[in-house]
Amino acid sequence: MIGGQKIIAVCAAKVHEDDVQSYLYPLHLALDKNGYKDLVLATTTDLYENNLFDKGEAGIFRLIDSNMIDAVVLFANTLKNDFYIDDIINCAAKRSCPVIVVDDSREHEGCTNVLFDESDAFYKLVDHLAEKHHFTKINCIAGIKGNSISERREAIYKQVLAEHGIPFEEKRFGYGCFYSYPTKQVMQGFLDDPDGLPEAIVCINDSMAITVCEMLSERGIKVPEQVAVTGFDGIEQEKYNFPRISTCRRDMDKFAQMIADILKKLFDGGQTESCYKFPYTVDYSESCGCKEISEAHVNKSLNLMFDRINDDYRISRSMNNMMAKLTNVTDIEQIRRILKSYMNCNTYVCVNKDFHDMNDTEHTYSNSPFTDDMIYSKYFYGTNNVETGRYLRNDLFPDKDMLAGTDSLPFFMPLHDRSNIYGYMILFAVNERREYFSQSIRNAQRFIASLNTSMSTYVQQRTLRMSNDRLNDIQNNIISSFADMVESRDKFTGKHVKRTGEYLKVFSSHLAGLPEYSEVLSDEYRQLMYKAAPLHDIGKIKISDSILNKPGRLTPEEFDVIKTHTIEGAKIIEQTLRNIENNDYIETAEQMALYHHEKWNGTGYPMGLAGEQISLCARIMAVVDVFDALTSKRVYKDAFSVDKAIDILKESSGSHFEPELVDEFIKIRSKIEKVFEENSD
Repeated sequence: MIGGQKIIAVCAAKVHEDDVQSYLYPLHLALDKNGYKDLVLATTTDLYENNLFDKGEAGIFRLIDSNMIDAVVLFANTLKNDFYIDDIINCAAKRSCPVIVVDDSREHEGCTNVLFDESDAFYKLVDHLAEKHHFTKINCIAGIKGNSISERREAIYKQVLAEHGIPFEEKRFGYGCFYSYPTKQVMQGFLDDPDGLPEAIVCINDSMAITVCEMLSERGIKVPEQVAVTGFDGIEQEKYNFPRISTCRRDMDKFAQMIADILKKLFDGGQTESCYKFPYTVDYSESCGCKEISEAHVNKSLNLMFDRINDDYRISRSMNNMMAKLTNVTDIEQIRRILKSYMNCNTYVCVNKDFHDMNDTEHTYSNSPFTDDMIYSKYFYGTNNVETGRYLRNDLFPDKDMLAGTDSLPFFMPLHDRSNIYGYMILFAVNERREYFSQSIRNAQRFIASLNTSMSTYVQQRTLRMSNDRLNDIQNNIISSFADMVESRDKFTGKHVKRTGEYLKVFSSHLAGLPEYSEVLSDEYRQLMYKAAPLHDIGKIKISDSILNKPGRLTPEEFDVIKTHTIEGAKIIEQTLRNIENNDYIETAEQMALYHHEKWNGTGYPMGLAGEQISLCARIMAVVDVFDALTSKRVYKDAFSVDKAIDILKESSGSHFEPELVDEFIKIRSKIEKVFEENSD
C-alpha cells in the first residue's frame, strides 16, 4: 500500500504487443477509477523456450514478495510456461496476497480464476452465416490438430452445419495451425476445388482470416461479395485489415471493471467465486457483409501504419546511436549522461548494489535476482541532472511519494544478460490516450533491449579488464621473481634492483619534461622502462656462484664470463617472456639488458656501440646502474659518498655516459638522494 491506496501487481508477458496492451490499458483505467494503484511486472518474451534469456526475464516476477503489493492479477494466457505461473502464485501465497489468474486452463486452488467463455459467441458467429446469410458451402480452417482450443471450435462448426442440415465435407476443412503459411496451403486446396469457391470461410482465429482475405484479394476475389470470411479473437491487427473482419472479441472495458469489482470484494472480505467466466461479444462486421466497407477506415488505418513505421525507424536509429556511444565507455557518470539523452519516458534505472563492484555476486532467477539494497538513477523530464541514490528493494520504488502522485502506469522490466540479472527498470507509460500508451510501451521495449545489450557489453568488457589486470599482475610477479632470483644469488648487490628501478623512474620522468627527450619518453614508454628495469641483470642467473660471488677482484678471464650476462639476459627475456608480454615490452627489456654496459665512446660491451647507436633506455640505465654501484658496498670496495659518485659521473661524461644525461642527472640530485635514503641496504 502507498499513500493509503492498495497496490495491484499485474504480471504479463510480451507487453510490447498490441494484444497484451489491450488488457493492460483498460485495466489501468478501471483500477485507477476504483482508487487502486497498479504496476506491471513485465517481460518481452512469453518464457515458452525457458532458455537462459527467458530465465533472466522471469526474474522480474520475484518482486512479488515485496510487502508493498496488496494483490496480484496474473495474465496467465500471456505466459507460456506453467512453472513461472505457479511460482508467481506461490510467492504471493507466502504473503497471503490474493491472486486473480486470468485465462489459464488449469484451475488454481486458493486463487480467483477468470476464464474467457468463447463457446456461445463462436456458435453465434458460425450460425449467423447459415441463418442470416443462408450459406450452405461453408469451409473451415482450424488451428493445430489435437489442440484443445481448436477442437472446441471445430466441434461447434460441425454442430452448426448439422443443425442446418448441411453435410460436413472433408475437402471443406483443413488445419492452418493458427498462422500464415499453413493457412495458405489449405486455401490453395479450397481455390483448386473443381466445385468452385466456397460461399464462406470460417477461420478459427483472426490471423488466419486476415491471410485468407489477402489470398482472395491477390486473385481478384472480392470479400464479402464473392466469399465471406470470419475470424475469432479480435486481435489488434484486425483493426488495420481491409475489410474489417467479422469476429468475436472481448469487451476489455467491461472485463477490466469486472476485475476491479472482484478485487473490491477480496479486499472487503466478501464472498467471491472460485471461477468467473467472461463472455466474448460477436462483432458482425465487413467481411461477412453486415457492414459496409468504409474508405475512411482504410485511410485511417494506413495513416496509423505509416506513423508506426516512422516511429519505429526513429527509435531504431536513436537506439543504434545510443549503443554506439555506450561502446567502450567505462565512466559511470558518462554512461548516465548518455542514457539521459535517449530516455523516451520518465524512468528509474535500478541496479543491484554489487553491480558496479569488480567482484559482484551472480544473480539469477533462482539465486536472489535482486539485492536487498538497490542503487537507482532517476531520468525524468525537466531535470538537468541524473539523481542517484539507494533504497530498499522491498519498497519497490525509490520514491513512493512520486508513485502516489502520478497517474502514469509504471512498468517494471528486467535488466539482464541471458540468465544473469543486474536489476530492473521502472518506466512510466504515457496514458493520456491509448495510442500514446502503446507507443510509449513499444519504445520502452526497444530501449530496454538496447540497454540490456549495452550492459552485456559493459560487463564483458569489465570482465576482460579484470582478466587483463590479473594477467598483468601474473606477468609482473614473474618479472619480479626473475629479478629476485638474481638478487638472491648475488649476495653483494643488496637492493640494487629495487634502487635502480626507482632511480630510473625519477630520472626518466624528469627527462620527459625536456624538449629533446619528450617525444621519445612518452608515458607509455616510461612505464615500459620502469617495468623492464628489474630485468637488466637477469643474465647473471647464468653466471656460476664462484665467479658471481667471488670475494675479490675478478681475473680478466672471469670478467669475460661476467660480460656474457648482457647477452644471456637478452636471450632469457626473449625465450621466457615472448608469449606472455607484448612486443614493445620485450624490445625495451632486451635493449636494457643487452646494452646497459655499452659506453658513449664505443668502448663498452658486448657490441661496442657508440653514441645514439645505444638505445636511450639503455643509456639512461647505464647512468643509474653505475651510480648505484658506486654508492653501494662491494666486497672489493666500500660504498662511495654521493659527492664522490657524482664526481665520477662527471669525469666519465662524454666517455662512458652521454654528457646531457649526466648534466640532467645532477640537476635532480635531491630526488636521487631521497630514493637512496629510502632504499638503503
